[in-house]
Amino acid sequence: MTDMSVGLLLVLLGFANYAATSDIPLPTPPQLKWSKWELGAIIHFNMATFLSGDGCEFPGKGVPPPSLFSPSKINTDQWAAAFQAFGAKYAVLVAKHNCGFALWPSKVHFPEFKFVYNYTVAQSKSPDNDIVESFVKSCRSHGIQPGFYYSVVTNYYLNVHGGEVQTSHLMPGMANVTQDQYLQIVSAQLTELWSQYGQLGEVWFDGGYQHDIKGNLTSMLEKLQPNATAFNGQGVSKNAIRWIGTEAGRAPDPNWSTGESGGGDSDSSVWCPAECDTTLQNHDRWFYSSSEGIRSLDELIDVYHQTVGHNGNLLLDFSPDTNGLIPDNHIARYKELGDFIRTCYGKPINATKGVGPVLTIMINPPTTIDRIVLQEDQSQGQRVRTYNVSISTMSGLSASTVNGTSIGNKKIDLLPAPVQKVNKVEFRGITGIGTPILNHFGVYYCAG
Repeated sequence: MTDMSVGLLLVLLGFANYAATSDIPLPTPPQLKWSKWELGAIIHFNMATFLSGDGCEFPGKGVPPPSLFSPSKINTDQWAAAFQAFGAKYAVLVAKHNCGFALWPSKVHFPEFKFVYNYTVAQSKSPDNDIVESFVKSCRSHGIQPGFYYSVVTNYYLNVHGGEVQTSHLMPGMANVTQDQYLQIVSAQLTELWSQYGQLGEVWFDGGYQHDIKGNLTSMLEKLQPNATAFNGQGVSKNAIRWIGTEAGRAPDPNWSTGESGGGDSDSSVWCPAECDTTLQNHDRWFYSSSEGIRSLDELIDVYHQTVGHNGNLLLDFSPDTNGLIPDNHIARYKELGDFIRTCYGKPINATKGVGPVLTIMINPPTTIDRIVLQEDQSQGQRVRTYNVSISTMSGLSASTVNGTSIGNKKIDLLPAPVQKVNKVEFRGITGIGTPILNHFGVYYCAG
């Protein structure tokens, strides 16, 4: 069917608000693959695990010594099994957090300014001399795509805050470098991470990056990791993904795949889908705390519906303890959440897919439903702007109507209450760009 005939059909069907597709933004292949992963893990296991908080606070008012990092039973295979039980398709390891401690034996040194990066796992009491390598191997053996977090703008060991080397007095344990030297160190360490461990699914720029290193980051990504998505990578990566704007595990509705901040912008020409990072532990605690409890299953189910169900990826925190193991009660909660997702959404009551402004599901025999799942074919862009779904029962009357906006990779509409004896459910696109293309339109019942 030609574009002209499709447009005429839309007008005849009452969908005159569908615009042409000539300027619709499209995802890169890595961005499209990343959105389909939906569930990811971020692993906070670093110097802060052995301190009292998520930062670099230390009683001696200086850099915590590398010997403080002393896990006795570290087991990255146990981590990967926990990722798998949750349902994660990718995992991001905090390879260097704000303290500056590196989880790999960095060989970065610059004789010209007499510098050696000697604040790494190689100088610690860890039985594993390259936790990054072990993590990557464990992920790949469990079918999980690995990725790395590296804090570019903060490094307590090098006296860097906000991307700038501080001019204040050095604290005990700090190395003395200039701003130019620091940028050389960052480039050298990222080269190690991005070249020594194979293809990565995602790289993280927590807090962004300095303007002075922007061009270097772009060329390094293009050369070393051209297929990795880049969190906070707007301006340096064609595969950028954006932060949702909160660590609570809540994406707004609507949440668009285009736009560069918050819930996105349906009118933006930039494809930049959203990642929603949040903690398992209470009170926004990322690194392990023996005194901090974990969120309830009901709360985490709500997080899933407000992230993945709102066209975002859920990146859930995993925090190994001081032994180097994920606690048993954490593992049990991850599995409970994964089991819910698999049980509730593993198989629909009925589903269809197709091209066009109207799609219909017939249900025979009539049954009870309590939610609807929609997924667009985002390889052709995010086309739907507004839609409704009508639910009819055996009486022939409409029992309920759902009205929505952004669909994207996945939109889950939870009904206010289960609807019984449903025999027909109809999706109708109201406004958008081009013909709607749905990869999935399904009805489910998960109550009880």
